[in-house]
Amino acid sequence: MRRRSQLLLISTVLLGLVLPAIPTAFANDMIGPRLRDRVGGGNLVTHLAGQSAQLYEALHGVGAGMGRMDSYGWRTRQRVPTPHDFDAAMREAYANGITPVILLEYEGSYQFLDPPQPIGSYQDWFAAGQAMARRFRPNGDWSLENGIANFGATIFTAINEPDVQATIPQKAYHDALAGLADGVHSVDAGLRVVPGGFATCNSHGDATLRGYGPAIADLLEDGRLDGIDLHTYYNDRWYPMTRGRAFSVQTCFDRIKQAMGLRRDLNFYTTEFNVARAGAWEEADVAARLFLSAVWDQIAVVGNDGHSPRMILAFPWNLGDTPRVDGPHYAMAAGENPWVPEARGRVFETVLKLAGDMTITSIDRTRGLYRMSGPDAELIVWQNIAGWTDRPGRAVEIELPEWATRIEVWGWDGLRRALPATGGRFVVDDLNENETYMIRVPRR
Repeated sequence: MRRRSQLLLISTVLLGLVLPAIPTAFANDMIGPRLRDRVGGGNLVTHLAGQSAQLYEALHGVGAGMGRMDSYGWRTRQRVPTPHDFDAAMREAYANGITPVILLEYEGSYQFLDPPQPIGSYQDWFAAGQAMARRFRPNGDWSLENGIANFGATIFTAINEPDVQATIPQKAYHDALAGLADGVHSVDAGLRVVPGGFATCNSHGDATLRGYGPAIADLLEDGRLDGIDLHTYYNDRWYPMTRGRAFSVQTCFDRIKQAMGLRRDLNFYTTEFNVARAGAWEEADVAARLFLSAVWDQIAVVGNDGHSPRMILAFPWNLGDTPRVDGPHYAMAAGENPWVPEARGRVFETVLKLAGDMTITSIDRTRGLYRMSGPDAELIVWQNIAGWTDRPGRAVEIELPEWATRIEVWGWDGLRRALPATGGRFVVDDLNENETYMIRVPRR
């Protein structure tokens, strides 16, 4: 995560399709099929429960359904789990209708504190995973105590961005995640466990994630870990998406799996992504235009076959922060009390306004075309950026459903125009180059 006083500076400088079939092991998963059920933001910090109104306003404002809930106090110095640390934050999330993703924080720097706080053993993390899952899974102990049904966490993560400081011994890191996964699954095999997000494929082009990827390859191969969480901060100098798909999250996802030597088709998570307002992208409108492309880059990640979707979560960083809190580069709010979206926040709001109740039905990476379907409309997304489509230009030919009578052409700044249309092959012209477009086809 972008810790406000530390990692913001580091990252700034360094810097159709059917939804994936849910494996039988995850039959109890409560993640919904709609896009809004898979997007959200963070962080809902447990020791700040009661002080998260701005973030909840942001989540509600854009229409997202999830939030990353993290704790720095989830165990004692003797490594005894303290799950009650999450209780107040869970009550707040429930009251706000936001489904939590639990993150157990641990930094490599903790081992150098006085007294030191070592990462702990497999047994320590097994106990933690078991305690957290038992208490906070849907209809778990916390739910029973509070008279709440069908609400809780189904995704448990730990050790955010270990590859940034890279001071945790890799075997200890492996054993911690193995213990967490086995502990969670000892309570309910239908829960998902995912390592905390990785940063260095994005910031340093390192597909091994400084060795932490191959260190957990066996846990990903055997399914104890469901997938990987990649943090992507697009930057005009360090990760310029304007130079083509070499700077897409899909490229990192594929390179990392290859570096691990994996055969299993992993699921994709992102709990942090954004376009940095810096350098040539400093202007709000420029960053917002590119942010629309970044959103669809994250949503349309595919698996080993090149077309089946694998995205489980897509959280931008940070919906609630203003420049006063987090500086100008990643803050997606222009005001607080009440929350007011910055340009990138408005883009995310528009995406969920159009596609929040939809599911992806196809991904054509060659043409840069993605299709989604919902109860009221279909949506066709075109990544009209050189290197993201084989046919960049000012027009695109699309296939409309036979019932189509009109279309709406949306850009990063909202509705551009509406025009009559007929089913079958249809050409949309008079488009700008180097932009992403969303073409909505109303059902009536």
